Amino acid sequence: MQHSNLTLPLFPLPIFLLPEGITRLRIFEQRYVKMIKRAIQGQGLVLWMHTAEEPFPELNWGSWVEIINFGQGEDGILEIDVKCKALVEILSLDKDNDNVYFAQVTEISHWSQVLVNMPSHVLSQSIADVFENTPQLNALYPEKHTDNLNWVIARWLELLPVSLLVKNSFVETHNFEEAKSFVKSIIDK
Repeated sequence: MQHSNLTLPLFPLPIFLLPEGITRLRIFEQRYVKMIKRAIQGQGLVLWMHTAEEPFPELNWGSWVEIINFGQGEDGILEIDVKCKALVEILSLDKDNDNVYFAQVTEISHWSQVLVNMPSHVLSQSIADVFENTPQLNALYPEKHTDNLNWVIARWLELLPVSLLVKNSFVETHNFEEAKSFVKSIIDK
């Protein structure tokens, strides 16, 4: 389902999330609490992969997420679970009086959205093991599609402790085979 241009709140975070990926965010700054309220009332928000540690080129894409759950952590901080519904191209940026970014975006397609029921047993089993041995991660994913190789590769790319610049390359090139080879080379070690 293609959407025309949308204007969505933009959250700069060092998080790499592909379609169907889920993560938990901890929100404590007042301006971001306001942003979350706007996202709930609207059509979600965009996670814009950004980090202060790495020099980063201005990325022209982000992860369009919807809020699927929220609560309060044991420390009283707002926790929200977000699920990526699509990647978006960032057409323009703006900032409001609260220093919250907004972006005009349009949806872009990505290989991770294609259903491929040809499991690579090693990669499927290894991601299943990661979920089984990581209770917090397991709880975020009530449905796991380990029979879908694209889903498996996308989750591995999100989880692997490699540079965001490396992860970014698997969005920029739109090449599933490269992503699969990269993940397999690391898992095989």
